[in-house]
Amino acid sequence: RNRPNVMNPSSDELTHAFMGHTRFATTSKATFEGTHPQQWTPPRARRMYNFNLIPSDKTSYLNSLLDKSLREGGMDDQQEDNRSTATRDGKIFYPTKVAVENYITHNGDFDFYHLNGTTYELDTIQKWLEIALQSPIPASVDSAAIAGLIDLLRTQGCFGLSIRYAVCLGLSSSRMTDDAAVANLPGYEDYEKIGVYFEQVLDDMLRTKKLEEISSSLEERRKLSDRVEARLECEFNTILRPVLGHYVSNEEDEVEEGITASLYSFVNVTVDAFFDNDLLHTTKTFLANAKGSFGLCISSSLDAHRQICLAARGQTMSIAFYPTKGLICYGSEQAAVKAGITIHLPGAHNDVLEKSHLDIDNDALRLDLDDLGGEVCLLDWGVRTYRTRAISPPSRSIAECHQVMNGSAAVYLIQESQMKRKNDLLYHRMTRLTRNQFIKPLQEESDDLVLSDIKDIPRVCRRIQDDWHNSPTVKTMSLNRLTMWNLGRCLRKRMEMRVNGEGGGDNVVDILLTGCEVSLWLAEQFASDLQKAFPKLVVRCVSSNKFLGLHGQEISIPAIGFPMSSKTQTINDAIVIIVSHSGGTFAPLAC
Repeated sequence: RNRPNVMNPSSDELTHAFMGHTRFATTSKATFEGTHPQQWTPPRARRMYNFNLIPSDKTSYLNSLLDKSLREGGMDDQQEDNRSTATRDGKIFYPTKVAVENYITHNGDFDFYHLNGTTYELDTIQKWLEIALQSPIPASVDSAAIAGLIDLLRTQGCFGLSIRYAVCLGLSSSRMTDDAAVANLPGYEDYEKIGVYFEQVLDDMLRTKKLEEISSSLEERRKLSDRVEARLECEFNTILRPVLGHYVSNEEDEVEEGITASLYSFVNVTVDAFFDNDLLHTTKTFLANAKGSFGLCISSSLDAHRQICLAARGQTMSIAFYPTKGLICYGSEQAAVKAGITIHLPGAHNDVLEKSHLDIDNDALRLDLDDLGGEVCLLDWGVRTYRTRAISPPSRSIAECHQVMNGSAAVYLIQESQMKRKNDLLYHRMTRLTRNQFIKPLQEESDDLVLSDIKDIPRVCRRIQDDWHNSPTVKTMSLNRLTMWNLGRCLRKRMEMRVNGEGGGDNVVDILLTGCEVSLWLAEQFASDLQKAFPKLVVRCVSSNKFLGLHGQEISIPAIGFPMSSKTQTINDAIVIIVSHSGGTFAPLAC
């Protein structure tokens, strides 16, 4: 009777999502516990309101999952006796127990988190999360800490979770510490008991209002907050002070001195988190305060029926859409999302639409997120099923919405910076995977990969050689030939400047080569050859990561033991050659 709902999917309407990440350990050992997806808190039963309404005439697995289950969820006897039932149009609104769990996959490094003017390092964050979530750390990898913070941030529809968020992250008195006595955080049961006061007021309002009406109206939210504050004020000393006295106070002196937050702030932050902290807002909030590099996929059991969230900052993330196959692929490598080109799925079709928009409706298209400026992408495939909006009010004014997959899915994009000009059509940012001579399908599997590579050597060498020649028969021009022609003109100009005494001294760089790891080694050899061929020119080779440390952030940070700095070398108008084997490594792309 007290078990949370567990559904058995059996409908064709269910969308299947497969998420994972193959981790290449660079700073720690590769262990099974460090593999992805990462989850901090195991499934827990939480009292949730249903924010996803299905039309009443729709009978399906989704209907039973998101409508009936949220109305007939497991409750204990005391909860059934104490609940406040709001009925409108024959529909019952009240919170019921639902199993909640969150997963993330992460490519990159999570270093710091900023909270109330203080930047906390990873070790402190991990120890504090064990206290805040009342759950031991599942793995020592940094990605596990991201999963823990998502557990705290994803609170929409649950007052218990929203109160925990307010206390841990949302108030001016919120702080992180590795000392449990100093943190003095209550257990989740205490959050849930306080949440009942919020539920009772909301249930009364739901007799005449819809959740969306209250969520979208600041006036209705303030009515809810004022009524809850009035109830908690009367019982502050018996309900709040014993468990939240270190964070919330109704004493003006304590609030003014900054020791605690006011009861008014506590209630308002909780109410806003209850309505706003959906998957997109959660991801956006995390990235706004986190320091590091992130290629993220975030999912929650509360949203997995209709959406997942992807994000990129400092790590690449690509998404490919295959409308005729009903398939969406994402990955941290551009080549990986080509997997859908040759795959054959049951039920896939290649029908030509009667009306095609820009002649691309049936094309496979790839979207590359802005990993330099930072970008968040919400994929929502519930646009045709649910009556409620896909994102909460704070994101509606800043998120770009684009229809994909012939209208069966929507993409919501939020760019962290304004470095890129917004386009009215997402198509202008996308790369066509089909009908594109530069995109080749993945090679077929081989039983002997080494032998296949050896056999490919003559063919690859021939293709490289042929690629330097124009092809009049198919009316194409060799891009390599055009590039080298331009490089030759630039080299001639630099040499003429040196001859005329206009090139500057030895600290003025004529040719700069950059790359990472294996690509850097190749660039160093090429730089050596160039220096021998042009002894009068100044040729330098530098790591892309070190170069970004000097010129790619707000504060220039020269690397210790590394001679180049903004004062020792001048790179204005230098010829820059970026070397990359994959074409998708962050540092060379960022340069």
